[in-house]
Amino acid sequence: MVLEFSRDLINATWHLLLGMAPYLLLGFFIAGIIYAFLPPSWIARYMGGESIGSVIRASMVGVPLPLCSCGVLPVAASARESGAGKAPTLAFLISTPVTGIDSIVATAGVLGAVFTIARIIVSFILGLVAGAISIFLPDPAPATESGKCACEACEISPAGENLAGKTKKAFLYAFSELPGSLFNSMVLGLLVGGLISALVPESLITDYLGTGIRGILAAVLIGIPLYVCATGSIPIAVAMMLKGFSPGAALAFLIAGPATNAVAVTTVKKILGTRALIIYLSTIFIGSIGFALLFDRIPYAFNLKTVLSPHAMMHHHPIYQLSAYLLIFILGFAKLKSWLHSWKFKEAEKMSEQKNLIILKVPDLTCAHCEQTISNGLKKLDLVKSAAIDLKTKKVAVAVNPGTDPQIIIDTIKSLGYHPELIQKN
Repeated sequence: MVLEFSRDLINATWHLLLGMAPYLLLGFFIAGIIYAFLPPSWIARYMGGESIGSVIRASMVGVPLPLCSCGVLPVAASARESGAGKAPTLAFLISTPVTGIDSIVATAGVLGAVFTIARIIVSFILGLVAGAISIFLPDPAPATESGKCACEACEISPAGENLAGKTKKAFLYAFSELPGSLFNSMVLGLLVGGLISALVPESLITDYLGTGIRGILAAVLIGIPLYVCATGSIPIAVAMMLKGFSPGAALAFLIAGPATNAVAVTTVKKILGTRALIIYLSTIFIGSIGFALLFDRIPYAFNLKTVLSPHAMMHHHPIYQLSAYLLIFILGFAKLKSWLHSWKFKEAEKMSEQKNLIILKVPDLTCAHCEQTISNGLKKLDLVKSAAIDLKTKKVAVAVNPGTDPQIIIDTIKSLGYHPELIQKN
């Protein structure tokens, strides 16, 4: 029994991976191009003010950006500190993690054009609605001005960087940093999707949940507490539909799952306040249910089986097989790199008795994207000799020149959108 279940789980997970691999690789590549060639300063520039126009721009900016629900947090915090308004920042926080160019390409490849267009539209509208509510509902909290950050570290892609440097940055982000930040979520998504495919009988869904509001509510309630990125949510949505959930329920999961997690909830409250957090959660919960019900009422130009069956037949094509093995290699390399960074941090911590070592706790250090952002920012400082970062403990160890004021390191990391706390200085 156990052996048979294990075999079914492996086969189902491998099947999902095969269907997604080529589209994920293409999405990673496009995401790298966007990251390297579009300077982030325009995010804050187009998110200034408290107007419907700024909310629309923030929602539009957020849709293609390849940032997960954790990776978007420091970007939003930095934009807020750089002058972005509360309403557009809230819109950005919703529209960004629900989609992303990598997940858009993967959704189109696995679920088809109609599903992809619906996902993009819903992501944009929910961000727009949340921002508009924030504008039109009076805020009892006193307004605070955000200081403009002029630190060079805030520029991910400085204006003076040449084509070769940007191209290198694009490939490093696409096939190292981005897969590293998505590793846990993607593995979780594939395993959960495989478990649903291998374990859940179709009769459980059709007999007890049905294809109406109960199935949609179940999908939303599953998605909200589950931390899964926009890309990692796709195999789960596919498995849900194959087991009897309606396309609307799958769409609701694709919205609620990536948009929320515990870290996002606490961060939204910190940078925007309780009122914004209520708007944030209410918009995602009500919006995902409402659009799911609407999506189920649209006459589909496709049938689920006709969308997924061609991919099942294509899985034996060499391109799918090679893409799957390449994706496994890239994800494995990213994880190995993460373990190596953790080992380097432990080695640095062992040498904590030496002088000129600053150790900080960064509570909102959550993913490989955060790690790379902080590392790149610290490298720009001449007074920094080396830096080691441990994602598990959320600590940063920085070896500096003699006489360096720790506040310089703290301010640099703050300028990147994080909130460091000094633990130790030798």
